[in-house]
This record gives sequence, C-alpha cells and structure tokens, in this order.
Amino acid sequence: MNSIFGNVDDLFLFCTVVEEGSLLSASKKLQLPVSTMSRRLTALEARLDVRLLEKQGRELVATQAGETAFEALSSGMESIQDAFMGLLTEREAVQGRIKLAIPHNFYKGFVAKIIEAFLTEYPKVQLDLVLSQEQLVPETDRDLLMTFDISSLEGMIARPLFKAKHGFFASPEYLKTHSAITTPADLEEHEWISVDHLLQLPVYKDEELVQMISIKSKLTVNDIHAVVQATEKGIGVASLPFRHVSQKMNLIQVLPEYHRSDRQAYLVYKERKYQPKALTLLIEALIEGVQLAQNAVPVK
Repeated sequence: MNSIFGNVDDLFLFCTVVEEGSLLSASKKLQLPVSTMSRRLTALEARLDVRLLEKQGRELVATQAGETAFEALSSGMESIQDAFMGLLTEREAVQGRIKLAIPHNFYKGFVAKIIEAFLTEYPKVQLDLVLSQEQLVPETDRDLLMTFDISSLEGMIARPLFKAKHGFFASPEYLKTHSAITTPADLEEHEWISVDHLLQLPVYKDEELVQMISIKSKLTVNDIHAVVQATEKGIGVASLPFRHVSQKMNLIQVLPEYHRSDRQAYLVYKERKYQPKALTLLIEALIEGVQLAQNAVPVK
C-alpha cells in the first residue's frame, strides 16, 4: 500500500532496524541486501523530511524523532505481521479431498479457471472432478453438486449460483419446411430438441406467465452443445440459453418477445453443523467467480 510515507514495507524496514540495532542485523533477519535497505530508508527520510536514524559508533540508532515514530508504528507493524501470519496459517490448514460433480459444458465455459485458481491458492486440497450431466446425490460432507434440478434433493443445502436466460430457436431450413410459429401455442405443433425430459414448458412474456405448453421431443440429449448443433442442423425447435448462442450460428430466434422461465443453477451439498473449511471456501470461490463471469457476458 502506497501513501505519502511510501510503501508500508519501508515503515516495517525502519522498525526492524530500530529493533535489531543495525542495518546488518536487520538485513539478515529480513533477508534483504544492506544496500537496498539503506536506499529505501534514505528515501523514506527524504519523503518525510525528517532524520529517523543516525550512526552511534558502529550501530544505527533512532533519533528522537525516530524514537517517536517507532513507538507510534511498532504496535501497528506487529498487528499487520500477526494478521498475515494468521492468513498463511489458515491457508495451510485448508486441506482434504473434495468431490465436485458438474456438467462438462459448465466446466469448459467458465468454471475451469475458478477451479485452477482455487487449487493454486490451496495446494493441500485434492479435487475429484466428475464432468457429467447425470444427476448425482451428495453422499458425504465433501461432495458438491452443480445442477439445475433440485426437485429430488430434499434435505440438502442448495445455494443459488446463476440464472440462465433462454429463447426459442430453430434453423432457417427447419422454419422453411414446417408450419409458421406466430404464437406460443404454435410451438406445440413442432418437433423439439431437449436437454432433459421435461414435456411441459412455461412460456413467459416479460415477467408474466402466458401459458404452459406441451412439447413433443424428437431428440433428448444431455449436453447443451449437442442440442445447439442439432438445432442448427434443422432437427427441431429448442429452448437455448442465450450464452450458448451467437450470431454466427445457423439459428433464428422465434417469438423473440417470449421466453421460458429463467433456469436457476445451484450448488448442492449435505447439511452439516461443521462444514469442512476447504468445501466452504470452494463454494464461495465458485459463487463469486461465476457471478463475475456472468456479469462479463452480455445477456439479451
């Protein structure tokens, strides 16, 4: 942290020299060259326009102004040092093995960097990563699941992660050879490509539920990228997350004023009075990291 006094480290150097009684002793303690310490202390005195240290024989002692400064600063420097030591100790205490089950498109899309940064920060944590769309149930207090569907996960803690906004899409080729889609009811007459087995879809206009529609699924595949590709090929209509659609794709949004309800993703884990520290920190890292990633992506 920089201020009119320079870097906080310079104040720490000054306090260490006073405590040790010489530049040489302080340099050994801090493992810094004497020349570097001398240069930084001289610069500190110049910024403050006050003499903090003076030679007394072979030793370096504080001047009267230096003693006053040392008395005011030393307790603060000790607090800062203790705080950082506490942080380092806490980081070293974060360890153990965690099992994370997550759809692979989530991982490739925006979670990989979060996981890599977490494992770098906490080197004693081991992660078993399961990339799958299949619904799993957390069995131990170190299991963590990322999912949209929490209907069968009673007794678990479900932390909201992000919302996926959807639109209805089809390829130009499909639209040319099938009946027109001008109302939500028309969607029921078309063949669908789905990522799950839900056959009843809510249709909204803005925040208002317009109607529930029944769909006929021609293809169900548990991977959103495969759904997008099949829709581009003209196999059917699909409800697609906007974040997985680009202008370069062979897709047209139908009924752009309508949409299905936003899909809420969750982090799910077993409820325990005392959660493992590593699990708690991973959950917070994922929530914070995903929210930052979501904010960086334009949403229609």
